[in-house]
Amino acid sequence: MANDLQRQYYEMLMESQFWTPEQMLTHQRTQMAHLLRHARAQSPFYEHRLDAVFRPNGDIDWDRWGEIPILKRSELIEHYEEVTARAVPAGHGPVGEITTSGTTGTPLTVKVTRLSMLASDAARWRSNAWHGIDWSSVLYVRYGEDAAAVPPNGKVGGAWGPPWDAGALQGKTFRLNRQVSPAGQLGFIAGIGARYAAIGSPKNGHSLAVEALRLGVDVQFEAIFVNGEAVDELDRSVCRQAFGAKVIDLYSSKEGTHMAHRCPVSGKFHINAENLLVEIVDDIGRPCRPGETGRVVITPFYGTAQPLIRYAQGDSAVVGEPCSCGRSLPTIERLLGRVVHMFRHPDGRAVARGFPETFRAILKCSFWQFAQIGPTAFEIRYVPQDWNEVGDETAIADAFRKWYFDDAAVSFRRVDSIPLAASGKFLEYVHEVPTIVPRS
Repeated sequence: MANDLQRQYYEMLMESQFWTPEQMLTHQRTQMAHLLRHARAQSPFYEHRLDAVFRPNGDIDWDRWGEIPILKRSELIEHYEEVTARAVPAGHGPVGEITTSGTTGTPLTVKVTRLSMLASDAARWRSNAWHGIDWSSVLYVRYGEDAAAVPPNGKVGGAWGPPWDAGALQGKTFRLNRQVSPAGQLGFIAGIGARYAAIGSPKNGHSLAVEALRLGVDVQFEAIFVNGEAVDELDRSVCRQAFGAKVIDLYSSKEGTHMAHRCPVSGKFHINAENLLVEIVDDIGRPCRPGETGRVVITPFYGTAQPLIRYAQGDSAVVGEPCSCGRSLPTIERLLGRVVHMFRHPDGRAVARGFPETFRAILKCSFWQFAQIGPTAFEIRYVPQDWNEVGDETAIADAFRKWYFDDAAVSFRRVDSIPLAASGKFLEYVHEVPTIVPRS
């Protein structure tokens, strides 16, 4: 039964990607109306929070959507039980739980419905179809901390494509514990004949590629799937060089599931607008226009176990123009990362943009990490490409001050490697000082 529902939803997605904006808006408002009424009735937190959009007769005034307060992560944690619904609509359950990595602070356990996961998987398979992925092949997965997922056999699984697709049923997955070293992963991969790899963070793929080049290991992939952070051109180029692979990234989170997927034509991210509303808003909550940068606010339609209505995802992004591929799905031009990772100045300024990748060549490094270690003090940690050569640190410091704050004190530290966070993610920008309070 679940397979039939998911297949129907997938087939709808293959059609709806070409809907007119008016058709998509009608679909979204229909789903949001169900969600709003459900949240108001089942979640104590929303009993009066949504009053602005409800007319006295129970109709919804969409012109007042922006008056619904944006839900902060801290509010969700503080009011976790009140946000949680007493029951979910028929056909949405059962309900499961997923715990966030805690990269942005306190880990959060999110309640998810089966329907939301079915819809998310369908969106993933739609993206796979865009990129011509062959589900009958072997997929290597760098996976969690499962004690059984270790060499020499790893953890063997079955199909990873749509269960109704006869070819996909021939597919296999091989999983390895994420603590296995890059050299250990390469040795394992060489023996399983994987055509694709799901590697987690793009920096994990980067590290694996650098190790393959260093060891001279001949492993080839058609594509590497990554998520969790932005992919830069160096990540892509080293994966092409080492594995002959294209890197396919997506925008996802535990709270929003699969929110957007990379277009193979334009390189923009197509928002899965059938599954959720994604707003990109400025500092006072106004919608940003194409080319403008704002914070990401989401409303997942099928998250009825724990409704997240206008939830601040914690990321910043650039609004995209309509895509040249012919799909009418809204776009994100560029993801800029976690808002919480922005560098902040004591005078109240905050800058979220990433340091240009072109400067890696000047610093002669393969990896770098930028750390705010004081109110105006920053340390750039980097892994040299050649320990006998020193890049132009003075030029990098000058560029950093122009890019961020002109009074920044910039220091450098050469390192053998940059450790991953406890979540398994590579953090390119980190704060190692308490929250800075703006001067009065």
